[in-house]
Order: sequence, then structure tokens, then C-alpha cells
Amino acid sequence: MGATNTKAIDSMLYPKVSSLMSKNLSKWKQMIGRFINKRQQSLYDTFPSTRILYGQQDIDDLYASVGIKESEIMDAVSKTYYYPISNFNPRAAKNPQTILCICIIKYFLNKNDKKNLELACTYMAFSGNFYPSIHYGFFPIEPSQYRHVIDYVVNEYMDMRYDIKATGSLIGATTILCNTWIESYSKLLKGTTMDDDYVYVIQQLHTRIKSMIKNCATAYYECYDKKLYMTYSGDNISDNAAEFRIAESDLSRAELLTQKTMNIITTQDVSYVNCKRSSNDLIKTEELKSIIETVVKNPDNLDKLQELIRLIIINYMHDCDKGSIDDPIGFLKYSISAKPNSNSKTILREKELIEGFLDENSPSYRKRKSRLQTKLAYNRAFKAYIVYTIIDALKK
Repeated sequence: MGATNTKAIDSMLYPKVSSLMSKNLSKWKQMIGRFINKRQQSLYDTFPSTRILYGQQDIDDLYASVGIKESEIMDAVSKTYYYPISNFNPRAAKNPQTILCICIIKYFLNKNDKKNLELACTYMAFSGNFYPSIHYGFFPIEPSQYRHVIDYVVNEYMDMRYDIKATGSLIGATTILCNTWIESYSKLLKGTTMDDDYVYVIQQLHTRIKSMIKNCATAYYECYDKKLYMTYSGDNISDNAAEFRIAESDLSRAELLTQKTMNIITTQDVSYVNCKRSSNDLIKTEELKSIIETVVKNPDNLDKLQELIRLIIINYMHDCDKGSIDDPIGFLKYSISAKPNSNSKTILREKELIEGFLDENSPSYRKRKSRLQTKLAYNRAFKAYIVYTIIDALKK
């Protein structure tokens, strides 16, 4: 690197952030939960339909969660080689929230904490200098006003080469983008990081988000100009996920509730209260909590957990002829009731997923499952915890 390069962020700011994060991790995770909850409808949309603004309240919440002042960040930024350069690009490298975010990302990288690393990267992607400002450049008028065009783009124009189509949500596509980004440049952030390395990594995230939104905008404007649009009367759940038809509006509500539940699971600690509610004579509260924690901490389990949550919700909506879950008690009773003779593919898939979680994550279950009563008790307790978490998501 050039002689004018500096190491101000690494020497002046990162050690402070690292120390604060070790003390305030739970506060930071709560902040992430608030951030996602506030924007969940837009984040879990199937298209970048809205701006998803990032304002002063979000900035203040970020600083408070870490326990740092903006002036402390700028003390380091002002000592970087690029700070005096008036038109320096990327501008985000001078932004205190961006610099704090990249230090938090470095902290989780050094801790090898993949779960929180993913959250930190995704948060940074939706902070002010990234998604919101890039979105405005491509969509001066928010596409949300033209939902019929968006639906055509997502359902007819896009194929699985688009991550937003493959994952089914904006946050899903952004998470994949962030994972690829951090995997590509993690070596620059581990160990000693020079200021121009920070600049380069920040620029690469900006470039990737810009490319993702540009691809969506190209598809959108092509369909808009050709007056292509789509309407729904109903839809099938694909890939054998269900054997019935469900209205598109109901499916959208089910998907939103699924993502709200996943947000609780990925941003909050396992609920002792829900474990206690779900436990029984054959599986104690502490054992169930340990199983759930083991499952949730493994990123490889998250897609299957999401599938299980979705199936539980949709099975209830279909079997009970409900367009939404407006009776939590009825939902609980239906969901945890035994269905031993069911031939429904979705019920069987639920059982398969739960059995897999228990068999892979509980040595005690593997030893004791030969006794049918014990097997059923474990399965009921695990499913009950998921159902109680869905009910918690309903309240948000």
C-alpha cells in the first residue's frame, strides 16, 4: 500500500469497539431486533419495493446499543489518510455509522461468531449509506405504487438466477449477498487492517448492493414500459410443500408471520418461559432449552426451521379454514394435538423436520426414542416451543 496509508481505525477505534461489544452484545442484538421489526414488511417483501429509510433515531439506537459516542468514532476517522480529501470515494468511509458497523463486523469475524456476523453485515447493508441511498438512485418513485408490475416481475420475469426470487425476500437476497461479500474479503479484516483495506471492503459492499438493485430495476422498468402486470386469484404452494390451494393474500400473511417468527429466533435468546410452557414430565425445561439453543446456533438449521414454521402456520390456516391466526389458543390446541393417522404430506413433513432436529441435536433423545411415549413427548415439546414463538410473533 502507499506511503500515505494509515492505521487509525484499527489502532484508535477497533479496540474500543471490541471491548464494548463484549460487554453490550445483548443490547446490540436487541437493537438489531428492533431495527428489523420496524421494517419487517419491507425487508420480507419479494422485491425492493420501498426505500426502507434509515434515520437519526436508528443512528442513536446503534450508538446506545454499543455504548459509544459519535465523537469517539470521528476521532479515529479524522486521523485517516483519506479524511482531508474533500471528494473522497466512497463517501461511506467518512460516515461514523458505517465505520462503527465495519468494526462490529471485524469483531464477530475475530470471534468466529457466524450467526451475529451475518446480522451485522445485513444491518450495515440496510444502513443509510447503502440500500436507502442506492435505492433512491434507481427508484426515484417507489415501485410499491405499482404492485401489479412487481408481481409480474417476480413471478413471470425473474428466474432462480435472481437471489431475490430464489430466497423469496429482499432480506434473504441481501443476506446471501452479504455472506458472499464477507467471505471474499474476510482476510482483510482479520488481524491488522489498514485504513485503505477498510475503504476497499466498504466500497465492495456498496458495489454489490448497487448491482443487486440495478438488476431488479432493469427488470422492473422493462415490464413497466411494456405494461406487463399480473393479478392473482390463488396460488399453489410449490415443491410439494402442501397439497391444497391457498389464497395469495393468505399466503402472504403466512409468509410475513413466518419471517417475523424467524426474526425472533435469530435475534433473541431462547425463551425460558416458552421452554417451561412446552416441557412435560419426560423432557424438562432445561433440557428442551438446551436442544433449542443447539438447533438455533447452527446456521445450517435455519432454512429447515423456517420451513417448519411455515408448514405449521399454513396447515392451521388450511385445516381450520382460516385466512389468518386470530385465535392463538385455537392455533395452539390444533398445532400440538396428535395427528397419528394423517396421510397429509405437510403433516408428515412437519414430523420429519422435528424428528431430524431432535435426532441430530439431542443425545438423550437418541437413547430414549425407542419408547413411543418418550418420542411423542419430545416431539410435542419441540413443536410447542415453535408454536409459542409464532404466537409471540403475532403480538409484534
